Amino acid sequence: MNEDNTWHSQPETENCLEQLPVRQDRNKDQEQQQEADSIQPLQVTPEQNKLLESALRIKIMHALADKPLTSKQVAEKLHKTPGNIHYHIIKLFDGGLLELVRTETAGGIIQKFYRSKATFFRSGNFSGFQFRKEDTVEHFVTRLSLSPAELKAFQQEMMKFISSWESKVTHGEEYGIDVIIGRLHTDSLIEPEDGP
Repeated sequence: MNEDNTWHSQPETENCLEQLPVRQDRNKDQEQQQEADSIQPLQVTPEQNKLLESALRIKIMHALADKPLTSKQVAEKLHKTPGNIHYHIIKLFDGGLLELVRTETAGGIIQKFYRSKATFFRSGNFSGFQFRKEDTVEHFVTRLSLSPAELKAFQQEMMKFISSWESKVTHGEEYGIDVIIGRLHTDSLIEPEDGP
């Protein structure tokens, strides 16, 4: 209702509002595709793979993914001691998994800012975890029918989900997560018989 107490329909405004979510969905789809294309695992050597056999080092890699930080800043972010984090950062840097972005001097103290080269890794030498039966917490098995585009989207969603947990500040024991995705050959599957 306007100031003169009359109703005015505004079809042009309504149409614009109805179209806005569609544009947002298209932009969201484009952003997701760009993000999916940008997540590429870094091929690591056996030595680098060994360096990454620590949940804390994986968290450090994630902490240094967005912007360059000092070891003290990473320690504050992860609620760890600066000395402990500095030790791991030097190991990761010496192993070629971090890059030194810049060095600053503040009050006579040299501050080194590092950035991770990746947060997803691929190693030809990793053959999976071998869990003892009493250490196995959960074992999931399922089957999905996926087109190549759906498979890629599924992989990206899985990587994003795992990354979100790798990035969190968590406490407790370390657990291994081993996800394998493989194509099944349909000729080995039993086909249902036709009717009675």
